Amino acid sequence: MFTKQINVRFSECDGLGHVNNTTYYVYMEEARVDLFSLFIPTLDLNEWNLIVASTRCDYLRQVTFAETITVYTWLSRIGSSSMMIEHALQNADGLWVARGQAVMISYDYKDQQATPITADVREILSKHMSAPDGVPDIR
Repeated sequence: MFTKQINVRFSECDGLGHVNNTTYYVYMEEARVDLFSLFIPTLDLNEWNLIVASTRCDYLRQVTFAETITVYTWLSRIGSSSMMIEHALQNADGLWVARGQAVMISYDYKDQQATPITADVREILSKHMSAPDGVPDIR
């Protein structure tokens, strides 16, 4: 499991005073960077071999300016060329504020097709399949 601390910026809040719904996807993407480095250690876009197939987010509580959020990231499934990435966002009081998922595919941009996840990467990924305690199910 990976963890990432996010400090909510004023610009991420909308006219209703809470974090805009689209910003949660940015938080989850930022939290996936450590996972990306398992595939592309340099994070060099010329070597990039991942593509997003789908994303979703369940909003559980409002988040406001100046809060600190922890994003927990782990895998729930590793397929032959895809993986299900799970996210759970928690505020400083220990309350779950959002729950998300992303399906990502190992992808060859030159050939425009999915590629198998290599055995060495699969082995490393399998070490990141534990969810945090008490995480809510996705709805």
